[in-house]
Amino acid sequence: MRAESSVKRPLRTVLLLTAVAAGIGTLSALSLAAAHRLTEPLSPVEHSSVRIPDSATLAPGTPPVIPVPNTGAFELDSDIDGRLAAAHADSVQPIGSVAKTMTALVVLGARPLNGDEPGPVVTMTQADVERYRQAVAEQGSTAPVALGERLTERQLLLALLLPSANNIAETLAAWVAGDRASFIAMLNSRAAVLGMSHTHFDDPSGYSGLTVASASDLVVLARAVLSDPEMAALVGTATATLPDGTVIRNLDILLRTTPGWLGIKTGWTPQAGGCLLFAARQFLEGASAPVTLYGAVLGQPPLATADAAHPELGGAFASTRSAVAAAFLGYSAVDPSRLTMSISGALTTPWGSSTSLAAATAASHTLAVRLGTVLQLRLALRDVVAPVGARTVVGYVSGQIRGATLESWPVVVRQALPEPNPWWRLLHG
Repeated sequence: MRAESSVKRPLRTVLLLTAVAAGIGTLSALSLAAAHRLTEPLSPVEHSSVRIPDSATLAPGTPPVIPVPNTGAFELDSDIDGRLAAAHADSVQPIGSVAKTMTALVVLGARPLNGDEPGPVVTMTQADVERYRQAVAEQGSTAPVALGERLTERQLLLALLLPSANNIAETLAAWVAGDRASFIAMLNSRAAVLGMSHTHFDDPSGYSGLTVASASDLVVLARAVLSDPEMAALVGTATATLPDGTVIRNLDILLRTTPGWLGIKTGWTPQAGGCLLFAARQFLEGASAPVTLYGAVLGQPPLATADAAHPELGGAFASTRSAVAAAFLGYSAVDPSRLTMSISGALTTPWGSSTSLAAATAASHTLAVRLGTVLQLRLALRDVVAPVGARTVVGYVSGQIRGATLESWPVVVRQALPEPNPWWRLLHG
């Protein structure tokens, strides 16, 4: 019996040590699991219940109705809102001397001017004198030239655009392209590049009834003119003096009578009627940028006006003046940051903490906005992981018009979101 007991003692010891070791291993595993639960990253806080309104009215009110002419074609656009009013805007019609706008644009593209420089000097030839005589015989608008007379490029462009001289259009075409047909090809090429798909040039002056365009195409041309500083300066010139002392005046009388008028080009032929390509600009008090309008009117009847010398343009002036005045009355200076932005719902953690959200004040700035403008509101919240301090930015509300963001408001938490205590982590990790 003694011998047998002495054999069993080592076995008991081994079993005991094995059990102790197993217990230690279990405790180590539990310790590792606990450590992992206490240190593992927390999941983002749930925010699926957070909501904002779909839209907000930025400028309450209704803009005045913009009158459009009963005849011809018309379009009026804004640099802010795009098309504001139109009537038969895609109808293709003769455009008269409005065509000279593209002639000037092509000339400047081939022979650029910088600042106030006069540009190259062009000496009038016998061919230029004959062009003048032909324009007189056709009873078109002209600017007299004499054999050997020297005129700068700038002076020629002013004679083209202000008194609308048909002969100067032909002179510039020959000077730039070498021949008339090549210059006409340049006119049509530039129209195609601008996307003027309803436009065709048959001559450089617009005297031909086959030189045609739509009002919508001409608004595209107006935008191109205003984007070119040299062209914008030329078409906005009310008067100029030629080397022989002759004072030339712009046929667009609105340059002299209407504040903010930027001009561009008049046009008239028996086929085209009264035509006007125009732009105007108005600064609203406090607004960071002005409102610019671009427009075109074609085929207007004659109307006696204060400018008795050109009643054939009276209908074009009258319809344009009333439309532009009404369009400007439809704008207001608004600070988007003053909009009250409501946010419902809350951020809630699994361990019981929660916070409501608020839209912080956006940077203050005043914009010119059309009355009745509605912002489409979009909420974008980032993943929020506790702990988060009070007033921490957790996303943005963007106010959009036609997909473009006009304003953005930071979204902040009202209260802090603490991280969970260790017991919650141990039980719920």
